[in-house]
Amino acid sequence: RYSVRGLRVGGPYTITITKDGKTEKRENVFLALAETTSLDAKFGSTTQSVETIVVTGSAVGSDKFSNTAIGATTSIGRDQLDALASIQRNLQDYARTDPRVSQTDKERGEISVGGQNSRYNKITIDGVNISDTFGLEANTLPTLKQPISIDAIASVQVNVSNYDVTQTGYTGGNINAVTKSGTNEFKGSVSYVTRNDDYVGKRYSRQTNTYTDSPKFKEETKGFTLGGPILKDKLFFYVGYEELTSTRNAPDFGPIGSNASSVIGITPSAIAGVTALAQSQYRINLGDLNVSAGTELKVKDTLAKVDWNINNNHRASVRYTKTDQVEPIYPNFFNTPSTALSLSSDWYDQVKTIETTVGQWFADWTPTLSTEVKVSSRDYHSEPKNKSSLPTRLLTSIRRTL
Repeated sequence: RYSVRGLRVGGPYTITITKDGKTEKRENVFLALAETTSLDAKFGSTTQSVETIVVTGSAVGSDKFSNTAIGATTSIGRDQLDALASIQRNLQDYARTDPRVSQTDKERGEISVGGQNSRYNKITIDGVNISDTFGLEANTLPTLKQPISIDAIASVQVNVSNYDVTQTGYTGGNINAVTKSGTNEFKGSVSYVTRNDDYVGKRYSRQTNTYTDSPKFKEETKGFTLGGPILKDKLFFYVGYEELTSTRNAPDFGPIGSNASSVIGITPSAIAGVTALAQSQYRINLGDLNVSAGTELKVKDTLAKVDWNINNNHRASVRYTKTDQVEPIYPNFFNTPSTALSLSSDWYDQVKTIETTVGQWFADWTPTLSTEVKVSSRDYHSEPKNKSSLPTRLLTSIRRTL
Protein backbone atom coordinates (compact mmCIF):
# COMPACT_ATOMS: atom_id res chain seq x y z
CA ARG A 1 0.00 0.00 0.00
CA TYR A 2 1.35 3.41 -1.05
CA SER A 3 -0.15 6.87 -0.83
CA VAL A 4 0.74 10.24 -2.37
CA ARG A 5 -0.69 13.50 -1.01
CA GLY A 6 -0.65 17.11 -2.11
CA LEU A 7 -1.02 16.45 -5.83
CA ARG A 8 -2.63 19.07 -8.02
CA VAL A 9 -6.27 18.63 -8.98
CA GLY A 10 -6.92 17.29 -12.47
CA GLY A 11 -4.48 15.40 -14.63
CA PRO A 12 -3.84 13.32 -16.57
CA TYR A 13 -1.50 11.31 -14.36
CA THR A 14 0.35 8.11 -15.28
CA ILE A 15 1.00 5.51 -12.55
CA THR A 16 3.52 2.70 -13.07
CA ILE A 17 3.33 -0.31 -10.70
CA THR A 18 6.26 -2.77 -10.56
CA LYS A 19 6.61 -5.94 -8.47
CA ASP A 20 8.71 -9.10 -8.94
CA GLY A 21 9.67 -8.08 -12.44
CA LYS A 22 6.08 -7.48 -13.52
CA THR A 23 4.90 -4.00 -14.53
CA GLU A 24 1.46 -2.50 -14.91
CA LYS A 25 0.76 1.05 -16.13
CA ARG A 26 -2.37 3.14 -15.56
CA GLU A 27 -2.77 6.18 -17.79
CA ASN A 28 -5.19 9.12 -17.96
CA VAL A 29 -5.90 9.18 -14.22
CA PHE A 30 -7.65 12.36 -13.09
CA LEU A 31 -7.92 13.61 -9.49
CA ALA A 32 -10.90 15.41 -7.96
CA LEU A 33 -10.71 18.03 -5.22
CA ALA A 34 -10.79 16.61 -1.65
CA GLU A 35 -11.45 13.07 -2.86
CA THR A 36 -9.11 10.08 -2.53
CA THR A 37 -8.53 8.11 -5.74
CA SER A 38 -7.75 4.42 -5.17
CA LEU A 39 -5.89 2.26 -7.70
CA ASP A 40 -5.57 -1.47 -7.05
CA ALA A 41 -3.26 -3.86 -8.90
CA LYS A 42 -3.00 -7.68 -8.67
CA PHE A 43 0.07 -9.58 -9.87
CA GLY A 44 0.72 -13.31 -10.27
CA SER A 45 -1.33 -16.25 -11.49
CA THR A 46 -2.55 -19.56 -10.15
CA THR A 47 -1.48 -22.96 -11.51
CA GLN A 48 -4.89 -24.50 -10.88
CA SER A 49 -7.49 -24.48 -13.57
CA VAL A 50 -10.45 -22.53 -12.29
CA GLU A 51 -13.74 -21.56 -13.76
CA THR A 52 -14.12 -17.84 -14.39
CA ILE A 53 -17.46 -16.15 -13.88
CA VAL A 54 -17.76 -12.51 -14.94
CA VAL A 55 -20.39 -10.44 -13.20
CA THR A 56 -21.06 -6.88 -14.35
CA GLY A 57 -22.95 -4.37 -12.22
CA SER A 58 -23.17 -0.69 -11.43
CA ALA A 59 -23.92 1.35 -8.34
CA VAL A 60 -25.40 4.82 -8.24
CA GLY A 61 -23.41 7.36 -6.23
CA SER A 62 -21.14 4.77 -4.63
CA ASP A 63 -18.14 7.05 -5.03
CA LYS A 64 -19.72 9.53 -2.61
CA PHE A 65 -19.59 7.06 0.29
CA SER A 66 -15.92 6.64 1.10
CA ASN A 67 -14.13 5.59 4.27
CA THR A 68 -11.68 8.43 3.61
CA ALA A 69 -14.38 11.13 3.73
CA ILE A 70 -14.20 13.57 6.64
CA GLY A 71 -17.66 15.07 6.47
CA ALA A 72 -20.52 16.04 4.19
CA THR A 73 -18.91 17.31 0.98
CA THR A 74 -19.91 17.97 -2.63
CA SER A 75 -17.18 18.24 -5.27
CA ILE A 76 -17.71 20.11 -8.54
CA GLY A 77 -15.16 19.47 -11.28
CA ARG A 78 -14.17 21.59 -14.25
CA ASP A 79 -16.52 19.69 -16.57
CA GLN A 80 -19.47 20.62 -14.37
CA LEU A 81 -18.30 24.24 -14.14
CA ASP A 82 -18.22 24.39 -17.93
CA ALA A 83 -21.64 22.76 -18.28
CA LEU A 84 -23.56 24.84 -15.72
CA ALA A 85 -24.63 28.39 -16.52
CA SER A 86 -23.94 31.27 -14.13
CA ILE A 87 -25.20 34.77 -14.87
CA GLN A 88 -23.04 36.32 -12.14
CA ARG A 89 -20.10 33.95 -12.85
CA ASN A 90 -19.54 33.33 -9.15
CA LEU A 91 -18.96 30.32 -6.89
CA GLN A 92 -22.30 30.74 -5.12
CA ASP A 93 -24.19 29.76 -8.29
CA TYR A 94 -22.26 26.51 -8.58
CA ALA A 95 -22.48 25.76 -4.86
CA ARG A 96 -26.26 25.47 -5.27
CA THR A 97 -25.74 22.08 -6.91
CA ASP A 98 -25.49 20.87 -3.30
CA PRO A 99 -29.09 20.28 -2.07
CA ARG A 100 -28.24 21.75 1.34
CA VAL A 101 -27.48 25.14 -0.26
CA SER A 102 -30.29 27.55 -1.08
CA GLN A 103 -30.22 31.01 -2.64
CA THR A 104 -31.85 33.62 -0.41
CA ASP A 105 -31.10 36.72 -2.52
CA LYS A 106 -30.16 36.22 -6.16
CA GLU A 107 -29.26 39.85 -6.92
CA ARG A 108 -26.80 40.13 -4.01
CA GLY A 109 -25.40 36.60 -4.39
CA GLU A 110 -26.62 35.60 -0.92
CA ILE A 111 -26.85 31.88 -0.09
CA SER A 112 -27.81 29.91 3.00
CA VAL A 113 -26.19 26.58 3.90
CA GLY A 114 -28.18 24.36 6.22
CA GLY A 115 -30.51 27.24 7.05
CA GLN A 116 -27.73 29.46 8.44
CA ASN A 117 -27.31 33.17 7.78
CA SER A 118 -25.02 33.90 4.82
CA ARG A 119 -22.52 35.65 7.10
CA TYR A 120 -21.78 32.33 8.80
CA ASN A 121 -20.37 30.95 5.53
CA LYS A 122 -16.73 30.97 4.50
CA ILE A 123 -15.08 31.08 1.07
CA THR A 124 -11.51 29.92 0.50
CA ILE A 125 -9.29 29.77 -2.58
CA ASP A 126 -6.48 27.19 -2.48
CA GLY A 127 -7.34 26.68 1.19
CA VAL A 128 -6.78 30.38 2.07
CA ASN A 129 -9.64 32.51 3.42
CA ILE A 130 -10.93 35.25 1.07
CA SER A 131 -14.21 35.93 2.91
CA ASP A 132 -15.55 39.40 3.62
CA THR A 133 -13.27 41.07 6.15
CA PHE A 134 -16.02 42.84 8.13
CA GLY A 135 -19.08 40.73 7.37
CA LEU A 136 -20.87 43.56 5.56
CA GLU A 137 -21.37 41.95 2.15
CA ALA A 138 -24.26 39.53 1.64
CA ASN A 139 -22.25 37.39 -0.81
CA THR A 140 -19.60 36.56 1.87
CA LEU A 141 -16.93 38.13 -0.36
CA PRO A 142 -14.96 41.34 0.28
CA THR A 143 -16.13 42.80 -3.04
CA LEU A 144 -19.29 42.63 -5.16
CA LYS A 145 -17.48 40.30 -7.57
CA GLN A 146 -15.41 37.30 -6.54
CA PRO A 147 -11.69 38.11 -6.62
CA ILE A 148 -10.74 35.31 -9.04
CA SER A 149 -12.36 34.64 -12.42
CA ILE A 150 -14.41 31.45 -12.63
CA ASP A 151 -12.36 30.61 -15.74
CA ALA A 152 -9.26 30.28 -13.52
CA ILE A 153 -10.94 27.79 -11.15
CA ALA A 154 -10.07 24.10 -11.59
CA SER A 155 -12.46 22.57 -9.07
CA VAL A 156 -14.88 23.56 -6.30
CA GLN A 157 -15.73 21.86 -3.03
CA VAL A 158 -18.77 22.58 -0.81
CA ASN A 159 -18.17 21.53 2.82
CA VAL A 160 -20.95 21.23 5.37
CA SER A 161 -20.24 20.23 9.01
CA ASN A 162 -16.83 18.75 8.26
CA TYR A 163 -14.64 17.54 11.11
CA ASP A 164 -11.37 18.33 9.34
CA VAL A 165 -9.28 20.37 11.82
CA THR A 166 -7.90 22.51 8.97
CA GLN A 167 -11.37 23.89 8.21
CA THR A 168 -12.40 26.55 10.72
CA GLY A 169 -14.30 29.80 10.97
CA TYR A 170 -17.73 28.81 9.69
CA THR A 171 -20.93 27.26 11.01
CA GLY A 172 -22.84 27.38 7.72
CA GLY A 173 -20.80 26.14 4.79
CA ASN A 174 -17.32 26.42 3.34
CA ILE A 175 -16.93 26.90 -0.41
CA ASN A 176 -13.35 25.98 -1.28
CA ALA A 177 -11.90 26.29 -4.77
CA VAL A 178 -8.50 25.54 -6.25
CA THR A 179 -6.99 27.54 -9.07
CA LYS A 180 -5.70 26.12 -12.33
CA SER A 181 -2.03 25.49 -12.99
CA GLY A 182 0.03 25.59 -16.13
CA THR A 183 0.88 22.37 -17.98
CA ASN A 184 3.35 21.27 -20.66
CA GLU A 185 0.95 22.67 -23.26
CA PHE A 186 0.07 26.31 -23.76
CA LYS A 187 -3.64 26.79 -23.10
CA GLY A 188 -5.71 29.91 -22.74
CA SER A 189 -9.18 31.38 -23.00
CA VAL A 190 -10.89 34.65 -23.87
CA SER A 191 -14.32 35.53 -22.51
CA TYR A 192 -16.88 38.29 -22.98
CA VAL A 193 -20.28 38.48 -21.27
CA THR A 194 -22.81 41.31 -21.66
CA ARG A 195 -26.19 41.91 -20.04
CA ASN A 196 -28.66 44.78 -19.93
CA ASP A 197 -32.27 45.56 -19.00
CA ASP A 198 -33.52 43.89 -22.20
CA TYR A 199 -32.54 40.50 -20.70
CA VAL A 200 -34.62 40.84 -17.52
CA GLY A 201 -38.36 40.78 -16.90
CA LYS A 202 -40.67 43.50 -15.68
CA ARG A 203 -41.13 44.36 -12.02
CA TYR A 204 -44.39 43.49 -10.30
CA SER A 205 -46.00 45.65 -7.60
CA ARG A 206 -48.25 43.85 -5.11
CA GLN A 207 -49.74 47.15 -3.92
CA THR A 208 -50.96 48.27 -7.35
CA ASN A 209 -51.04 44.88 -9.13
CA THR A 210 -49.11 46.41 -12.04
CA TYR A 211 -45.93 45.68 -13.98
CA THR A 212 -43.25 48.26 -14.74
CA ASP A 213 -40.07 48.13 -16.80
CA SER A 214 -36.83 47.41 -14.96
CA PRO A 215 -34.38 50.30 -14.59
CA LYS A 216 -31.97 50.80 -17.46
CA PHE A 217 -28.57 49.19 -16.89
CA LYS A 218 -25.66 47.61 -18.73
CA GLU A 219 -23.10 45.06 -17.55
CA GLU A 220 -19.98 43.83 -19.30
CA THR A 221 -17.45 41.22 -18.18
CA LYS A 222 -14.34 40.51 -20.23
CA GLY A 223 -11.16 38.63 -19.49
CA PHE A 224 -8.53 36.12 -20.53
CA THR A 225 -6.41 33.27 -19.10
CA LEU A 226 -3.13 31.74 -20.26
CA GLY A 227 -1.03 28.92 -18.90
CA GLY A 228 1.96 26.91 -20.06
CA PRO A 229 5.48 25.68 -19.34
CA ILE A 230 8.48 27.76 -18.35
CA LEU A 231 10.64 24.62 -18.09
CA LYS A 232 8.94 21.50 -19.42
CA ASP A 233 7.97 19.01 -16.69
CA LYS A 234 9.51 21.34 -14.12
CA LEU A 235 8.21 24.90 -13.95
CA PHE A 236 4.83 26.24 -15.10
CA PHE A 237 2.97 29.56 -15.14
CA TYR A 238 -0.68 30.59 -15.18
CA VAL A 239 -2.06 34.14 -15.50
CA GLY A 240 -5.54 35.60 -15.73
CA TYR A 241 -7.34 38.92 -15.90
CA GLU A 242 -11.04 39.83 -15.69
CA GLU A 243 -12.84 43.17 -15.64
CA LEU A 244 -16.45 43.95 -14.76
CA THR A 245 -18.27 47.22 -15.46
CA SER A 246 -21.88 47.76 -14.43
CA THR A 247 -24.37 50.60 -14.06
CA ARG A 248 -26.87 48.51 -12.05
CA ASN A 249 -26.34 50.32 -8.75
CA ALA A 250 -27.44 53.68 -10.17
CA PRO A 251 -30.56 54.92 -8.30
CA ASP A 252 -33.96 54.19 -9.80
CA PHE A 253 -35.90 56.45 -7.39
CA GLY A 254 -36.99 59.93 -8.43
CA PRO A 255 -39.31 62.84 -7.55
CA ILE A 256 -42.84 63.33 -8.79
CA GLY A 257 -42.93 63.76 -12.56
CA SER A 258 -39.58 62.04 -13.20
CA ASN A 259 -38.98 59.04 -15.48
CA ALA A 260 -37.68 56.93 -12.58
CA SER A 261 -39.23 53.50 -12.08
CA SER A 262 -40.03 54.33 -8.43
CA VAL A 263 -41.54 57.76 -7.71
CA ILE A 264 -41.27 59.37 -4.28
CA GLY A 265 -43.67 62.02 -3.01
CA ILE A 266 -41.14 64.84 -3.32
CA THR A 267 -41.78 67.57 -5.86
CA PRO A 268 -39.14 69.19 -8.08
CA SER A 269 -40.09 72.57 -6.57
CA ALA A 270 -39.16 71.29 -3.09
CA ILE A 271 -35.76 70.19 -4.38
CA ALA A 272 -35.27 73.56 -6.08
CA GLY A 273 -36.11 75.31 -2.80
CA VAL A 274 -33.51 73.33 -0.87
CA THR A 275 -30.75 73.95 -3.43
CA ALA A 276 -31.60 77.67 -3.65
CA LEU A 277 -31.51 78.02 0.15
CA ALA A 278 -28.14 76.30 0.41
CA GLN A 279 -26.72 78.49 -2.34
CA SER A 280 -28.09 81.81 -1.06
CA GLN A 281 -27.49 81.44 2.69
CA TYR A 282 -24.53 79.06 2.82
CA ARG A 283 -23.01 79.41 -0.69
CA ILE A 284 -23.02 75.65 -1.12
CA ASN A 285 -23.92 73.81 -4.30
CA LEU A 286 -25.90 70.73 -3.27
CA GLY A 287 -25.92 69.36 -6.82
CA ASP A 288 -28.76 67.67 -8.65
CA LEU A 289 -30.24 64.22 -9.39
CA ASN A 290 -28.40 63.65 -12.65
CA VAL A 291 -25.97 60.71 -12.62
CA SER A 292 -22.85 61.65 -14.56
CA ALA A 293 -22.14 59.75 -17.75
CA GLY A 294 -19.57 57.02 -17.22
CA THR A 295 -20.43 56.52 -13.54
CA GLU A 296 -20.39 52.75 -13.01
CA LEU A 297 -19.16 49.93 -10.82
CA LYS A 298 -15.68 48.83 -11.92
CA VAL A 299 -13.90 45.68 -10.70
CA LYS A 300 -10.55 44.44 -12.00
CA ASP A 301 -9.10 41.05 -11.02
CA THR A 302 -5.51 40.00 -11.72
CA LEU A 303 -4.02 36.53 -11.11
CA ALA A 304 -0.48 35.17 -11.50
CA LYS A 305 0.62 31.69 -10.41
CA VAL A 306 3.84 29.65 -10.67
CA ASP A 307 4.08 25.90 -10.00
CA TRP A 308 7.39 24.15 -9.44
CA ASN A 309 8.00 20.40 -9.48
CA ILE A 310 11.15 20.45 -7.35
CA ASN A 311 11.65 16.68 -7.59
CA ASN A 312 9.56 13.51 -7.36
CA ASN A 313 8.81 14.12 -3.68
CA HIS A 314 8.53 17.91 -3.39
CA ARG A 315 6.18 20.35 -5.12
CA ALA A 316 5.64 24.07 -4.55
CA SER A 317 3.49 26.92 -5.87
CA VAL A 318 3.17 30.69 -5.43
CA ARG A 319 0.00 32.63 -6.31
CA TYR A 320 -0.58 36.39 -6.36
CA THR A 321 -4.00 38.00 -6.84
CA LYS A 322 -5.16 41.60 -6.78
CA THR A 323 -8.67 43.07 -6.92
CA ASP A 324 -9.41 46.76 -7.52
CA GLN A 325 -13.01 47.92 -7.09
CA VAL A 326 -14.63 51.34 -7.44
CA GLU A 327 -18.28 51.31 -6.35
CA PRO A 328 -20.49 54.42 -6.66
CA ILE A 329 -22.53 54.97 -3.48
CA TYR A 330 -25.85 56.84 -3.55
CA PRO A 331 -27.02 57.34 0.07
CA ASN A 332 -30.71 57.54 1.00
CA PHE A 333 -31.89 55.90 -2.22
CA PHE A 334 -32.25 52.29 -1.20
CA ASN A 335 -34.49 52.40 1.85
CA THR A 336 -37.60 50.25 1.41
CA PRO A 337 -39.99 51.91 1.15
CA SER A 338 -37.88 54.92 0.22
CA THR A 339 -39.00 58.26 1.62
CA ALA A 340 -35.89 60.34 0.87
CA LEU A 341 -33.69 61.48 -1.98
CA SER A 342 -30.11 62.68 -2.00
CA LEU A 343 -28.40 65.06 -4.40
CA SER A 344 -25.07 64.58 -6.15
CA SER A 345 -23.13 66.41 -3.41
CA ASP A 346 -23.94 63.46 -1.11
CA TRP A 347 -22.74 60.79 -3.56
CA TYR A 348 -19.26 59.27 -3.42
CA ASP A 349 -17.13 56.31 -4.54
CA GLN A 350 -16.07 53.47 -2.24
CA VAL A 351 -12.64 52.27 -3.36
CA LYS A 352 -11.37 48.83 -2.35
CA THR A 353 -8.07 47.06 -3.01
CA ILE A 354 -7.36 43.47 -1.94
CA GLU A 355 -3.96 41.85 -2.52
CA THR A 356 -3.27 38.22 -1.61
CA THR A 357 -0.07 36.19 -1.85
CA VAL A 358 -0.12 32.45 -1.18
CA GLY A 359 2.83 30.04 -1.02
CA GLN A 360 2.36 26.26 -0.75
CA TRP A 361 4.85 23.42 -0.31
CA PHE A 362 3.92 19.74 -0.51
CA ALA A 363 6.47 17.12 0.55
CA ASP A 364 6.54 13.31 0.70
CA TRP A 365 9.29 12.38 3.17
CA THR A 366 8.61 8.65 3.49
CA PRO A 367 5.86 6.30 2.24
CA THR A 368 4.01 7.04 5.50
CA LEU A 369 4.93 10.69 6.17
CA SER A 370 3.90 13.70 4.10
CA THR A 371 3.55 17.39 4.95
CA GLU A 372 1.73 20.43 3.58
CA VAL A 373 2.85 23.97 4.38
CA LYS A 374 0.82 27.05 3.42
CA VAL A 375 1.89 30.65 4.01
CA SER A 376 -0.33 33.56 2.98
CA SER A 377 -0.61 37.30 3.38
CA ARG A 378 -3.61 39.53 2.67
CA ASP A 379 -3.78 43.31 2.41
CA TYR A 380 -7.25 44.88 2.50
CA HIS A 381 -7.81 48.60 1.92
CA SER A 382 -11.17 50.38 1.68
CA GLU A 383 -11.91 54.09 1.79
CA PRO A 384 -14.47 56.58 0.42
CA LYS A 385 -13.42 58.94 -2.35
CA ASN A 386 -15.01 62.29 -3.28
CA LYS A 387 -17.17 62.14 -0.16
CA SER A 388 -18.89 65.39 0.85
CA SER A 389 -17.34 67.23 3.80
CA LEU A 390 -20.53 69.14 4.67
CA PRO A 391 -21.03 69.13 8.45
CA THR A 392 -24.09 67.42 9.90
CA ARG A 393 -25.01 70.60 11.81
CA LEU A 394 -25.34 72.52 8.53
CA LEU A 395 -27.63 69.88 7.00
CA THR A 396 -29.78 69.89 10.15
CA SER A 397 -30.02 73.68 9.96
CA ILE A 398 -31.25 73.50 6.36
CA ARG A 399 -33.94 70.98 7.31
CA ARG A 400 -35.16 73.14 10.21
CA THR A 401 -35.31 76.22 7.95
CA LEU A 402 -37.49 74.35 5.46
